[in-house]
Amino acid sequence: MYDYDVIVVGAGVIGLSTAYYLSKQGHKTLVLEQFPIPNARGSSYGHSRLGKISHRLWAMSELTPESLAMWRQLQKDSKIPFLVNTGHLSMAEDSVKHKTLDPIMQNLFKRGIECHYYNGNEIMKKFPGIKCDEDFHGFYEPNGIVLKADKCLLALRNEILRYGGEIHDEEKVLKIQRISDSLVTISTYKCTYSAKSTVLACGPWAKKSLALLGTDLPTQAVRVIAYYWKEKKPGMFSASNSFPPFMIYFSHYHLYSTPSIEYPGLIKICYHYRSPVDPDRPAVVQEEDEVCEQKRATFLKSLIQKHFPNLEPVPAMTETYLQTITPNVVPIVDRHPKYKNVVVGAGCSGTLFKWGRHYNIFIIIFIAVNVLVCCNAHVSIGYGFTIAMSFGKILGHLATTDERPYLQNHFPFQSNLVKPAL
Repeated sequence: MYDYDVIVVGAGVIGLSTAYYLSKQGHKTLVLEQFPIPNARGSSYGHSRLGKISHRLWAMSELTPESLAMWRQLQKDSKIPFLVNTGHLSMAEDSVKHKTLDPIMQNLFKRGIECHYYNGNEIMKKFPGIKCDEDFHGFYEPNGIVLKADKCLLALRNEILRYGGEIHDEEKVLKIQRISDSLVTISTYKCTYSAKSTVLACGPWAKKSLALLGTDLPTQAVRVIAYYWKEKKPGMFSASNSFPPFMIYFSHYHLYSTPSIEYPGLIKICYHYRSPVDPDRPAVVQEEDEVCEQKRATFLKSLIQKHFPNLEPVPAMTETYLQTITPNVVPIVDRHPKYKNVVVGAGCSGTLFKWGRHYNIFIIIFIAVNVLVCCNAHVSIGYGFTIAMSFGKILGHLATTDERPYLQNHFPFQSNLVKPAL
């Protein structure tokens, strides 16, 4: 016998989304989280995330509208407002326009998505807080949004509980034991639980969690610093003043930003540098990485002075986040190579809130539910796959003739993505 249908390890957006859909479909689901909820330790920590349709890759651009629609449905169901309509501005220097803005705009035009092109002078007139010259180009898409990340997680937790799921925080997983293809046990310092299957969505701790099963997962936990800058003119860079989130592409780097939403008077403008860390000791970095972080911070200050004269040129505050990356920067969503009732979702940083509830989550659920419902059927799901950029093709390969009706009946909102096997 078993206590649960599925145990999900990790209460970030990947784990909670998985538990939400499983519990919504009537599967007895438990979420285990090692830290108190909420906490500032995982990759889902923070107050804001960008949501936009534009992307250089067609497959990613194709996923976003339905993903945003699902967030809107969750907002409606949970009655927790976490979406802010802001639009989105993308900019680039002339030297990189052909490889950054041009493919993004082509994808938007192909999809019939509204966007407006601006040259450098027009950008300054439309968005007075930005200073640029004629070497800049940009486009604005009115459909961009900002997601209040902490409220997204709250909505997911509430819905899991509403559908009968359980969430246990402050329970660090100490042991994972696969008993059979239909039974796995998970031990914390409080209790030992059993389930038909488990989904490991442990974020920066994915590598350590898989080590409990003797598997070396090719992921790396990294530290990222977010910078907040004080407005000289209060409200100038606020969402209520119609200042949008943006991305600015330069020759060897890019900036990203969200308007002053979470902290009034402070706008987040960041330039990622990822320092490898042990997630249990995130304050400890190698000396060369610390030097690089300082160099990037100094360079970011110079960009703020040059392009944002209405901001104080010194950060008002910083926040530190943990992320998880893979060698090819492609998320891993897979069954364990030996144990088909152990499912892994890892290396999803940077896509957690944009597409995590779409391509990561549904494949995790698809595999997990097949273990629950179809473990005695002849289902063709390849081991050892990693998420690639063509989501439709992956589902096409996974969804055989026998599996498609099950997937469509249980998850009709994604049935239009399920294509015949190639």
